[in-house]
Amino acid sequence: MHSTSRRNALRTFGGLGALFLFGCGDSGTTGNSADGSQSGDSSGSSGSDGSVVLSGGFAVASGAFLTGKDYGNPFASGIGTTCTAYVSSTKGPCHSNTYLRKDISDGLVGLPTRFELMVVDASCKPVPNAIVEVWYASPAGTYSKAAQTIDAGTGYGGSLSDLNTSFCTGNDATALASNWLRGYQISDASGRVTIDGIFPGWYSGRTSHVHFIVTANGKTYVTSQLLFDETLTTAVYTKHQSYSARGNKDTTNAKDNVVNMGLPVASSIMSFSQQNDGALVCTKAITIA
Repeated sequence: MHSTSRRNALRTFGGLGALFLFGCGDSGTTGNSADGSQSGDSSGSSGSDGSVVLSGGFAVASGAFLTGKDYGNPFASGIGTTCTAYVSSTKGPCHSNTYLRKDISDGLVGLPTRFELMVVDASCKPVPNAIVEVWYASPAGTYSKAAQTIDAGTGYGGSLSDLNTSFCTGNDATALASNWLRGYQISDASGRVTIDGIFPGWYSGRTSHVHFIVTANGKTYVTSQLLFDETLTTAVYTKHQSYSARGNKDTTNAKDNVVNMGLPVASSIMSFSQQNDGALVCTKAITIA
């Protein structure tokens, strides 16, 4: 599952095209902190008083940990008037059917992570009613195999035929029976989408990434990938108990073959902020044209 064959296989998935992305500022209360300096039980054991379980300063929970929490609007100060052109990236072999839901973790435990995304047009004006779909690997480095489903309300559900089941799940029994870390939301009047999950894992030959597709008015505008700051990924993969057994990823952003097919690292990295409760908020504005 985690051999370098993934690197070679992913080289075959091309199809680069034009798109636009613009990085937003950080949100939350602690800034771009990834040094594990948050207070709490760094061993990851649960407090008898029901306090938050922390590991390396990060919360240990599923996406349900984020339910009902308000970390503020990271786009409140705007995104500026310039949207930088960007290049699309491969959808890859692990796309599958998906679900209209805010919490995509489906109970899978890791570092609770909120993805704040904003869809805007070429003039940086909000695009309401855009479908934003994401999917990514678990802390173990595997994708789930989602069940066949098409949402009756939106008519959107992805495509199971995209999935290379053996390659993406490693034929792991749990992954084959799961639908975690796949889902979509529809942008509100301000173009904003909030998706709750956990921080992605990694697999050999690829840097940490989140796949996404943006569809508006029945047209797919953007298929690409979002990346993460190296300091953040190192902190998560070496200090958080859900990831640390596997250690740090073996491929950096700069050395990733898919990234080197034309995905600009600087404009693809999400802004992030570690919250006082140990959760993480990652932010990016996506401009479609």
